[in-house]
Amino acid sequence: MISEDKLVKALIKGRYECYVKKSPSYNPYVKSELYDWDFKIEIDDLTFTDSYRGVNPYSGVEYVYEKGGNTPVWSCDYVGYVNQDAKVSSGEIYKFLKEARGNHLLNCQDNLFSDYTYENEIFKYETFFQGDVSSLLQIENFYYTYSKSDRHQDKIFGSSAYMNLLVAQQMTAGRLK
Repeated sequence: MISEDKLVKALIKGRYECYVKKSPSYNPYVKSELYDWDFKIEIDDLTFTDSYRGVNPYSGVEYVYEKGGNTPVWSCDYVGYVNQDAKVSSGEIYKFLKEARGNHLLNCQDNLFSDYTYENEIFKYETFFQGDVSSLLQIENFYYTYSKSDRHQDKIFGSSAYMNLLVAQQMTAGRLK
């Protein structure tokens, strides 16, 4: 059995390498038969994998194995979506999602499973955790934070005010075995 500290370090590195660093010019995922895409990285004596399918909605599974093992010591399932009726594009939302998660991973100081909030000029990200590493639930909410006082946005979206409009959400359940 691996320690929680070792697991968290592997999750931070794996998630950053596969998700945050992904760009139009760099895709660390490979096509998969079971899922649409697979990612795998060796981290010390652990193997981190992430596989997902779909774009909106999307779902996936993340595993951590001890090298040479075929039973994961960590398993995590996730599902998420971007609200099709949002007043901003899914591309803008996904760009912010990477920014917010990257900021969390880089600044959590190995305290990955702690509630976290991040904002920029037009979006707000909140993540909440329940339970512990042996039975963990995470909910991530993404809000569009336009307020009526922003007259530039009024010209784009009309005169309706949107303050903390939920535009995307992800639910994740994980377990250390």
